[in-house]
Amino acid sequence: MSGPTRYESLVVPHLNDLRTYCVCLARSSWDGEDLMQETLLRTYVYFMSHTPADDLRAFLRRVARNVWIDQYRMQRRRRNLAPAAARSWHSDSDYAEVLGLVEWLSERLPSRNVRVWLLAEYFGYSMQEIAEDMGTTVSAVKSLLFRTRDVIRSREEAKTRNVIPLDAERWCRAVLQENPRLIAAER
Repeated sequence: MSGPTRYESLVVPHLNDLRTYCVCLARSSWDGEDLMQETLLRTYVYFMSHTPADDLRAFLRRVARNVWIDQYRMQRRRRNLAPAAARSWHSDSDYAEVLGLVEWLSERLPSRNVRVWLLAEYFGYSMQEIAEDMGTTVSAVKSLLFRTRDVIRSREEAKTRNVIPLDAERWCRAVLQENPRLIAAER
């Protein structure tokens, strides 16, 4: 007998048992059918290069179980990765609040002031660290922070500026992802 015919003659007596076992494992007739097809494919490929097992029924069940475990693990990995991808800065529940604050600051202050204030107040950078990151002096950082805090305290409404959406988005993302490198970096 040739390969496919020989394989068929060995497996056909066990198909009903394999189908029942696969449906039981998958807990769904649709998924059970898919599991059975994958099991038959893998055993066919295996039998093309190896001699058949003595207890073919047990072998088919073991392959089906291993295929089901592989599929389960793959689905679990996908589910574990999905929340990380879904938890982007756009879907964070605090996104609107943080963006509102960042836009308010952006409307009233130059971008350099906003960046310095976020690094100092939110991320807790020292004046020296901010000066190094921004390529400026410590006294310039002190001056920027003083002016920024003064504007925030007075809640100055005059002199609103046009908000640059890309900057506000980047700063918002930096706060939500707790990644100060996004603030210190220029576009």
